[in-house]
This record gives sequence, C-alpha cells and structure tokens, in this order.
Amino acid sequence: MSGQSHTVNSTGHSVEGVRESDVVRLEGESVMRINDSLAIEEPLTVELVIGDSNHSLGLTMRTPGDDEDLIVGMLYSESIIDGVEDILSVEINSEGATVQLSDNVCFDINEHARSTTKTAACGVCGKKSLNNLRHFHGPPLSEDIHITRSIISSNSASSKAAQTMFSKTGGSHAAAAFTEQGQLICIREDVGRHNAMDKLIGALLRTSGKSPKPHSNNDQSRTIVHLSGRSSFELVQKAVRAGFPLLSSVGAASSLAVDLARENNLSLIAFVRDESMVIHSAPFRVVE
Repeated sequence: MSGQSHTVNSTGHSVEGVRESDVVRLEGESVMRINDSLAIEEPLTVELVIGDSNHSLGLTMRTPGDDEDLIVGMLYSESIIDGVEDILSVEINSEGATVQLSDNVCFDINEHARSTTKTAACGVCGKKSLNNLRHFHGPPLSEDIHITRSIISSNSASSKAAQTMFSKTGGSHAAAAFTEQGQLICIREDVGRHNAMDKLIGALLRTSGKSPKPHSNNDQSRTIVHLSGRSSFELVQKAVRAGFPLLSSVGAASSLAVDLARENNLSLIAFVRDESMVIHSAPFRVVE
C-alpha cells in the first residue's frame, strides 16, 4: 500500500485513504495557495486461488484501507462465497490481493471476471449481463422489523457525523449500518459508493463470523443501512444479497434500483431529510 495513505485529522487521529496536496484556491478576489486533502484512488487486482487453480477477477479502483473488508464483501456480494468460512486466507501487498478459497467453493469465472476495469464510479462495469446479478439471492428479508421515521432521519445525521474521510476531503461516499433502534454499528467510506457498501458488508461478515445463509437468524436480518449518496441497482442488489431489509439514502433512487427493491420486498427509501423522505417500496416497515 502507498505510504501516502494516511493523514491526521483535527483530533490527532489518522484518517486512512487521505493524501495532502498543494492547490490554488480562488475565493472572490483572493488567490490562495493552500494544502488540501484528497481521497485516494488506487488500483487493486484480486486473484482467487482454489487448489491448484488461479482465477483473476481483474482490476478494481478503490480507496486503500479496509481492503480485506472490501474483498470479503465483494466476493460475498457476487455470490463467489457464501460466508467467511469459504476464505482460507487473504494476502494483500503492493502487487494486489491473493485470496485462497476453500476447495468446496464453486463458481463460473466467466460470470465474474470483467472485460474492463471496475472503476470507483461503477462496480458492474465490464459485466456481460445484469441477469446474473438479479439471481444472487441472500437470506429472506425480515418482515417483522419496523423502523420509525425519526430513526431513519437520525441515521442520516449520525452517518454524516461519522464520515471522517468526507469531512477531510468532501470526496468520499459512505455506507453505514444501524440497529433497528438507530445505534450505529459500522461505517465504511470509499471514493466508490459500491466499494463503501462492499466494505460494510465485509466488515459485518468478518465481525459476526457468520454466514447469512437462507433461514439463518443472524444479525444482518435486522440491520438497516444508510447511504450518503444515491441508490443504484448494484447497491440494492448488494443489500438484498446481504439480507438488509431496509436501505435508505440521502439521494435519489434509480429506476432499476426501485424495480429490484420491489421484486425482493426491500424497503427502499430516498431523499432522507429531517422532516421528509420518499418510500419507493415495502412501506410497511416504516412506522410513525
């Protein structure tokens, strides 16, 4: 990893994935040369090893930091693994990441390898078809969880307050997990919104040590997630795969995101503000 991947925030704590840069700032009639903070974007290659076979997933652009969370979340989101027990080891160095998988892992590399670079802006770019992603099912989404409007609004504020990288750079997205009572469980940031979501999913899987397989009673079945930006198809797909029953966002939801949420009975909420929000699907989980 780059030696430039840390800076220090106002509290004296290291903020991973941030680099300082000299810039010229124009403000009114003033011209100032100042030191600014940038969210780092770097490539990461991912190589999968099963027995004597090696498979390359290609190149992904991401913010360095929480790379193991990213890899675990990405492999789970794409149904390459069903849980952390399918991963024997993860080695990350300047050349990329090598993941040793259990011999019982079975997948078609042609469904997962990308023909182009996976950019920080697009996680499904290079995929040959979205149909496969629609069938990456996870555990059934809980229908007996009910969240108040005030908690959903509060989650948005709590997420923003916890975004240390964004407060330094203004250039990162965040995905945050909360309990149904509105307690922050975990937050992850990245220049790519899909990376932030994969990092969050990976962190939750690694922390719980559980596989969110169908009919299992795990914590993620009652975990709700808030996004700092908009909700796209791939973010809803990741939420469904992980078993999150409710996904809210500061920004808008796309047409495909809404369609997929409705197909899977996921509560998808957009434009979350202090006093307002838009519920696109499964409104029964939101109560006064």
